[in-house]
Amino acid sequence: MRLQEIFGLVRDYFYVALIAVLVLAAVFGLLYYAGRKTVLKGKEPIPKKRLIAIAAFIGYMIMVAGVTFLNRGPGYQGGVDLSLFSTYREAWYLFSVRHWQFIYLNILMLVPFGVLLPLLHPRFRKAAWTIGLAALLTLSIETIQLMTGYGNFVADDLFNNLMGAIIGYGLTMGVISLKEKGFRRSLPYFTPLLLVAVLSGSLFGYYEAKEFGNLSIVPAHRADLKEARVMADLSFSDRSKTIPVYRAPVYTKKQADGFARRFFGRLGGNPADIEDLSYPDEALYRLHGETAYQLSVRFRDGSYELTDFSQLDDGKEPEDTDEETLRESLARFGLDIPRDAAFQRAGPGKYEWTVKQLESGNRLTDGTLTAVYYNDGTVKQVDNRLVTYEKVKEVRVKSEQEAYEDLLKGKFLTFSDERTIGALEVRDVRMSYSLDSKGYYQPVYAFRCEMDGEDKTLLVPAI
Repeated sequence: MRLQEIFGLVRDYFYVALIAVLVLAAVFGLLYYAGRKTVLKGKEPIPKKRLIAIAAFIGYMIMVAGVTFLNRGPGYQGGVDLSLFSTYREAWYLFSVRHWQFIYLNILMLVPFGVLLPLLHPRFRKAAWTIGLAALLTLSIETIQLMTGYGNFVADDLFNNLMGAIIGYGLTMGVISLKEKGFRRSLPYFTPLLLVAVLSGSLFGYYEAKEFGNLSIVPAHRADLKEARVMADLSFSDRSKTIPVYRAPVYTKKQADGFARRFFGRLGGNPADIEDLSYPDEALYRLHGETAYQLSVRFRDGSYELTDFSQLDDGKEPEDTDEETLRESLARFGLDIPRDAAFQRAGPGKYEWTVKQLESGNRLTDGTLTAVYYNDGTVKQVDNRLVTYEKVKEVRVKSEQEAYEDLLKGKFLTFSDERTIGALEVRDVRMSYSLDSKGYYQPVYAFRCEMDGEDKTLLVPAI
């Protein structure tokens, strides 16, 4: 979900909350006016500041309910993740805007809760009351999401929500204390916010200072091999070696925009007809005209995917063809596929070229290109993950034996919710590559295995 969409969601529920608060205020006003001489006689009216705080709190709670439940239908598998900081580890290894976004939005979600409670009643100026109620609220949200299928129960969400409430409480009490007791005695209240800011700045600063990026193949949870039967009928070298590191043609948003204009220009498109729907990690463009297209460009390696929507027209169907005809049809997209690429049919009208680590000087070409040919003689779907990388430097990597020891420790991604493994047979190991979060093509060890009866290739970082 793009940040713009999240802001749009919050805006929509803000209007819902505003209407609800105005209706409740009108009802309360009528009841108050009707009972002020009978039920409330002799009692002081509620202060205006508290009324405003109550209205803001009610509106805020409506927004929380909308964002956490009403914006999505049921359908989750009801997963439970009690591993603290697992979402932080996942966000670190993937290092995508989307993953960090959800962590910080979970923190931000309960900041208003901590801000408003001390304004509602003096009792909530005691930390135990506000933090305790915040813990009860976030526990209720996670439990209801789990029971109703509207989400998962995640320990990190509890932690992040509670941290947000503590930050909000500190902000309110810090401002109150600043007026009553001065700067020095109010400073501790701002500590949670300062701590999050310092830790976040240090984390992202360290990431920027690192030479290479993070690898998504590193798991947030290690696989459990304690009870597994592990077999390996091959010997692993204990000698380290030097391997090249390459870099992908990383795109900025501006470069992706230029690529899209040039790409659509080959198809006769007008730049004024291009609609930009970009996300943080990829650029998404739609060309409106006689024929509509959608182009998504991945920033990390410049790969892209094209859809020609004329495939939906009556009579348009995938059709088989030969390689040369397909190459000629792809030429209009500016594609020049290496002659050494392995070519195969993947379905009706669907074909795939594969290049496996083809070295040419200081360059390495790797990946696949998939195209779907139609009965009008054109290609209407292209998924170009065929990338040419430039050599950056050579680095010393760990030995096969060291990589195998990491494998035995469960340091590999299984792409499965089940992390307990019963049997693992290692059949082969070779050097491969994996793209990191900064666009570097890092060497990794690829272990070809049979895991619980299924053929798997398990990747372990080599650096």
